[in-house]
Amino acid sequence: MITLIFILICYGTTNNMIWGSIFEGWRNFLSKFGTSGYSIYKLFTCFMCLSTWVGFAITLIMNHYGYLHLTPIGSLGISNLGLAVFLNGLLSSGSVWILNTIQEALEGGFYKKKD
Repeated sequence: MITLIFILICYGTTNNMIWGSIFEGWRNFLSKFGTSGYSIYKLFTCFMCLSTWVGFAITLIMNHYGYLHLTPIGSLGISNLGLAVFLNGLLSSGSVWILNTIQEALEGGFYKKKD
């Protein structure tokens, strides 16, 4: 259950940061500094990239407040912060990417309007 909640939090956060109107001003601000492959703006257009950093951040926040054990890797008994942050970030990246791929397939495949 901890893993499912962690994944949904990461997916919601990433989805809001990439598509949400609340972050539109931030994305527009970043685009002024460039939109090349190595710009921070590019980070806010990639579900796999941004979700890795979201996983890192959520793990660090949970650790700061003493709740590392409520992250998927922390719940396995891993108390090494660096390892927990890294592995939770990878879990977040893969899970969010899979959910986004499924969402895109459903939007483009099953619900595509027939002419």
